[in-house]
Amino acid sequence: MSISSPVPVLRGDRGTELRSAGEELLLRRPDSELRIPFAAIARVHAERRSLAVELTAPAEIEPTVYRVTDVSAAAAGVFADAVNAALPERAAQGATADGATLVVHRSLVVVDDEEDTDDSEVLGGLPSHGKQVMYAGCAAAAVLAVVVGVLGGDWSRAVAALLLGAAGASLTWCAAMMCAMVWREWYLPRYGITVDGLQVFREDHGDTVQTFTATDGVPRHIHGHNKGNTVRIAYHPRNPAFAVTCSSTGDRVLTVVMSLVVAALAGFMDYGTYALVLPAFTD
Repeated sequence: MSISSPVPVLRGDRGTELRSAGEELLLRRPDSELRIPFAAIARVHAERRSLAVELTAPAEIEPTVYRVTDVSAAAAGVFADAVNAALPERAAQGATADGATLVVHRSLVVVDDEEDTDDSEVLGGLPSHGKQVMYAGCAAAAVLAVVVGVLGGDWSRAVAALLLGAAGASLTWCAAMMCAMVWREWYLPRYGITVDGLQVFREDHGDTVQTFTATDGVPRHIHGHNKGNTVRIAYHPRNPAFAVTCSSTGDRVLTVVMSLVVAALAGFMDYGTYALVLPAFTD
């Protein structure tokens, strides 16, 4: 029977995360990851909703301090007490080493090369394909509006048909893409390959994304709001660009409900457009 660590994980602002991992602290930021061994830490100090990790340093050098802000005050106090109790005892006399030299730093900044192709980019969330169909629907609504105005002689009805038809076409496309997203979120975690995503910072986009490497060896990026949490990514084994971030059951239920609501609104708008256009062809 495994027992989880009593030391809480601190999640601060901008996706910063601080956790205890064995004999070291792991500090993750959107653009970097730092491994701070206990031997490099002088003390950990919690003050309200912030926590400071002060490193050891000789008397003539200002010690390095890493801060995590906007965390739970209660969790910060428990974290500080637990880490301070686990720090190794040091001799009262003797030279103190500079703890900053013991910290292992790893950059999470990704800079795209000029040779990168669109295959390395995976867009999470609502699919963007099929927009041509939506544009065609809006164009059809415009044509029908002109026909209603010319044949029926009622240009106010024509304007209403144009606005309602264009809105209906857009919502119909949105509902179809949301249904495709629901299917993708159900299919890929069950029949695809699931891996852990690594949070990185892309300088060209100025945003944090998740990166994963598929079986073809190509690193790919997928957008998603993870708030510093570990994200699992599922992708199709024969088409790694067809991927999705695995969401919780609550998020999937919310997506299904929103899809049904959007589909219902689209149906009402499409029927309203039909009711406005029909008299021009029957009178």
